[in-house]
Amino acid sequence: MFPFKYFNITFVSMAKITFSDDREITLIQQVSEVYLKKGIKAITMDDMAKELHVSKKTLYKYVENKIELVQKAVQIYVLDEQKSVEEIQSRDLNPIQETQEIVTFVIQTLAKVNPLVHYDLQKYFPKAWNTINNYFNGFVYESILLNLNKGQEIGIYRTDFSAEIVAKIFITKLDLVFDAELFPPSKFTFVQVYLDFIQHHLHGIVSEKGRTILNKINFTNI
Repeated sequence: MFPFKYFNITFVSMAKITFSDDREITLIQQVSEVYLKKGIKAITMDDMAKELHVSKKTLYKYVENKIELVQKAVQIYVLDEQKSVEEIQSRDLNPIQETQEIVTFVIQTLAKVNPLVHYDLQKYFPKAWNTINNYFNGFVYESILLNLNKGQEIGIYRTDFSAEIVAKIFITKLDLVFDAELFPPSKFTFVQVYLDFIQHHLHGIVSEKGRTILNKINFTNI
């Protein structure tokens, strides 16, 4: 999943991430998948070793404890997502199409996320939660801002709003998508809430020219 041979990686508003070898990267990727699927707090180091069919000794070769394992899992997940978004951004799509492609990518993850993940991170793993916050307030914010500025420049977004303000509002509201108290999993899915959120955002900023593009997108089929 990660086609690189170096292990000291930095990105916007994030601390340096250090991995010792390719095997650790693969292992932590697998750890991240387990946490996304089953939640975090309830999964012990024994459970994780069984899920991955490795010994606990293998896990402890790379981390000192579960807290560090969660931190590395979050870091590698964030890095993976950032690389995927940057690949989409490199295609030079118009901002609405770019958003559509990013949404398609994001919901592939949201469809398999356990509702407990957000709660577990926020309540029990503050350092890992801070990594998520830094990612959203750094890379994601800058991506939204660039998208808005480009959309205004080419005339598919309205020009009567501040891109900086709307980008900040977007980031603030995005966290609500994962609020299990506001959107109980028994009634709403992450995908449903996220898609409605994105449509609300886009319909609020498009120009008439942009609306022509937006109206051709069927979000129920993404």
